[in-house]
Amino acid sequence: MSTATLTQTTCYHCGNDCPEHPIVFDEKSFCCDGCKAVYEVLNANQLCQYYDLTQAPGQSPRIARLEFLDHPDIINQLLEFTDGTVSNVTFYVPSIHCSSCLYLLEHLYRISPAIRTSRVDFLKKHVHVTFFHNDISLRQVAELLTSLGYEPLISLNDVVKETEKPSYRPLLYKLAVAGFCAGNIMLFSFPEYLGLDDPAFQKLFGYLNLLLATPVVFYSGWGYFESVWAALRRKMINIDLPILVGILTAYGRTVYEVLSQTGAGFADSVTGLIFFLLIGKWFQQRTYDFLSFERDYKSYFPLAATRLANGSGNSATREESVPVASLKKGDRIRIRNQELIPADGILYKGNATIDYSFVTGESEPESKKPGTLLYAGGKQIGEAIELEVVREVSQSYLTQLWNNDAFRKGAQSRIRTFADAVGKYFTITVLTLAFLVGTYWYLNDATKAVNAFTAILIVACPCVLSLSYPFALGNGMRIFGKQKFYLKNADVLEQIAACDTIVFDKTGTLTSATATQPVEDFSVPLDEMDRSLVASLVQQSAHPLSRKLFTHLTDAMTLPVENFTEVTGQGIKGLVYGQFVKIGSRAFVHPSPGNGANEVEGSVVHISIDHIYRGCFRFPNQFRNGIDTMLASLKENHTLYLLSGDNDAILRSPASKDLKKWFSGKEQMVFDCHPQEKLDVIRSLQAEGRRVLMVGDGLNDAGGLKQADVGIAVTDDTIQFTPSSDAILEASALRRLPDFLNYSHFGMRLIRFSFAVSLIYNCIGLSFAVTGNLSPVVAAILMPLSSATMVFIATLGMRWKGAKMFPN
Repeated sequence: MSTATLTQTTCYHCGNDCPEHPIVFDEKSFCCDGCKAVYEVLNANQLCQYYDLTQAPGQSPRIARLEFLDHPDIINQLLEFTDGTVSNVTFYVPSIHCSSCLYLLEHLYRISPAIRTSRVDFLKKHVHVTFFHNDISLRQVAELLTSLGYEPLISLNDVVKETEKPSYRPLLYKLAVAGFCAGNIMLFSFPEYLGLDDPAFQKLFGYLNLLLATPVVFYSGWGYFESVWAALRRKMINIDLPILVGILTAYGRTVYEVLSQTGAGFADSVTGLIFFLLIGKWFQQRTYDFLSFERDYKSYFPLAATRLANGSGNSATREESVPVASLKKGDRIRIRNQELIPADGILYKGNATIDYSFVTGESEPESKKPGTLLYAGGKQIGEAIELEVVREVSQSYLTQLWNNDAFRKGAQSRIRTFADAVGKYFTITVLTLAFLVGTYWYLNDATKAVNAFTAILIVACPCVLSLSYPFALGNGMRIFGKQKFYLKNADVLEQIAACDTIVFDKTGTLTSATATQPVEDFSVPLDEMDRSLVASLVQQSAHPLSRKLFTHLTDAMTLPVENFTEVTGQGIKGLVYGQFVKIGSRAFVHPSPGNGANEVEGSVVHISIDHIYRGCFRFPNQFRNGIDTMLASLKENHTLYLLSGDNDAILRSPASKDLKKWFSGKEQMVFDCHPQEKLDVIRSLQAEGRRVLMVGDGLNDAGGLKQADVGIAVTDDTIQFTPSSDAILEASALRRLPDFLNYSHFGMRLIRFSFAVSLIYNCIGLSFAVTGNLSPVVAAILMPLSSATMVFIATLGMRWKGAKMFPN
């Protein structure tokens, strides 16, 4: 008599079961033509590494009707940016679930050359796609994603937003069932707890307990079945496997003892175990959702915009600086040279030259005429322009641009890598230990085997290891924000702690050009017309000295400006009312020998009108309050450097004594330093093995800020916004820089401490579990308590230290 053996074939792409006659291609089986087509696409584009990351990671593609994406009105609502050539869109893709998804979705450009870049936000399941609009349509992009098994969820209303909101209802239903059944099972088990040997009650309550335990295992605990099956189908072992093995072991033993009337089983243990595991899962889910919210909340650093308001009567419009969050549709705003457009708006005054490198990654400026729609994220280059806001501001969108991968330095977090490595190998170690201990007790004392086996699997769960890092740095980010120090992301806090060398810019960083009124030094005083020419030109610039000079000349009438140009680190020029005006350094304005103002200590703004040198405005150097104490404190643990574009006349002034005290070596002070030279100095320091933190004004120092391991842009207001900086520090908080550095060092020590606590907890728990003296229910209670302990240590530690260091 022969026995036929049926072998179920799984699809190579999606992992689902294939029909009786699967589709075979390239010696691989597929469940449908769609999966086969996706494999052919990936194979043709050398993307089969997708299958190496996770076995059978794909989604079975489905047919979707996306014709509505050809409608112009819908396209305009969905696109975040378009210039007619390059467009940006963000899709919500619910089917993103693993590292293979990230690999494939971030390599779409290899499948379609018309897709320029694609980035995935795994937590939010967002795919940000930049594509060439003339080569591929929005509908074709969506169809490409759908054909690969990643159909985007598209809605013009709030459906997507509602879908993205965390829903706890299914988990709470399971928790309620588990809690109800566990409570009643413990009630029915009282006769056994009290040692009452009544066969009738023992049999009845045994069946009732088994009846109540079954829905707990197969409904409340079903998520563990799904998780483990999905992992095993991909030939992987995940952290839920030891938990499921423990649940099935306890439940199987209960079924056997109740049906054979040999005991009461472990119904109370298995239901209590699932109940407390679900509490832990709810706690962890709320924790990560809270972290995601906090990350978005903290990223809303207070950018400001210049809003225009009509003066009374016939007076000219006046400027007011307002937070970008308060801008509304219909507001008129002024954008100066190098300032970011904070919201979509119609250009109604001025000739715009927009750099969309924030959005597209390309820095080639685009010329725009009045009446054109300008998108948020563009940066104006040239004269000041005025816009009318047509769409409300999204600060999260601006933050996304600031945190764009194109502007990251690529530093890796050692701590996070360590946590990931521990989590990866911990499961295998725990499984091995559990089976060894379970086997030992089964051979020596079978009554302890189930308890020991299950307790080890539960108590040694390594998920707590991943909680201390985001909570510690997340709380640090929020505390820094309250102190007017805004970090691009939490990783910056760790990078700050690693820096051993600090490079400072002088003007606008250590010194404040806004502290005193400028001194006018002209052989022939400027008349009313001359002052209007100067005021009109400096109004176009966002440089601190230009802003201060414009404030000084606020009573002067402004005139139309043409051909405005700003040369970084040198000055500005343009035609004002038909006259050629240059403002800036002496070498830029009029390099021939003149009135000698070039040798005066301080920041000097020289003026020429129609190629005739007129004189200068002098801004005496005044170091910011608390700079002496700050630099003295930093010098104890860091090497300090000063890079300045000003002349070295300060070395011949009384202030030189302080400078030489703070920056002791001659090579530690570099003057007449152009932006490229600042970058070169930082690069040479890094070549020596230094970890460099640069503090500059964010305008002339953009290259240096980007080159440094950490770049901090100091600003007297928060209008400036540059991709080069890792952090924005309000000038009033600069004196607290040593405290910020000390706090970041404390944060890293706290993370290491929490890791140690977690490992000690695991060792203590395991020492009880291997002896068979730890109940699985107690282990299930300890697991969420351990997670709460990690959160408590990280949160309380960072907040305690923050309150101690930053009491205000």
